[in-house]
Amino acid sequence: MQEDRARDREAPGRRERPDDDPAELTLDVAGDRGARVLRMRGELDMAVAPGLLPRVPDLVAGAPGVVLDLSAVTFFDSAGVRLVDRLARECGRAGARFAVVATPGTTPARVLDIVGFGPPLVAANLAAGLEAVRDQA
Repeated sequence: MQEDRARDREAPGRRERPDDDPAELTLDVAGDRGARVLRMRGELDMAVAPGLLPRVPDLVAGAPGVVLDLSAVTFFDSAGVRLVDRLARECGRAGARFAVVATPGTTPARVLDIVGFGPPLVAANLAAGLEAVRDQA
């Protein structure tokens, strides 16, 4: 069930969704000139995040930079924080740069701020996130 709630495609702009329920989480994986963008939509909570954790090494493997875009996430709890932390650690191990996009004022941005994740890890929009992973040395 958890695997059914989070799906990915390698082609930009393509995603699968099991149904039209806005609470379902979707994960799009796309390349964007030197960075892998992981776009999430829906709820990132304890019902789905644990199912994504085993996929983290594959999501990071071979990418020079990874941007986790949470701008379309509607619910975000401590399980989402754990996923962000796991992605950051995996990127560190793989030598990949990492940034998280969380639009100011949204639930993901507030939660990440509460736990002490802020700039430079967190960017306000996708363009800033991409710039952060491309410009880091």
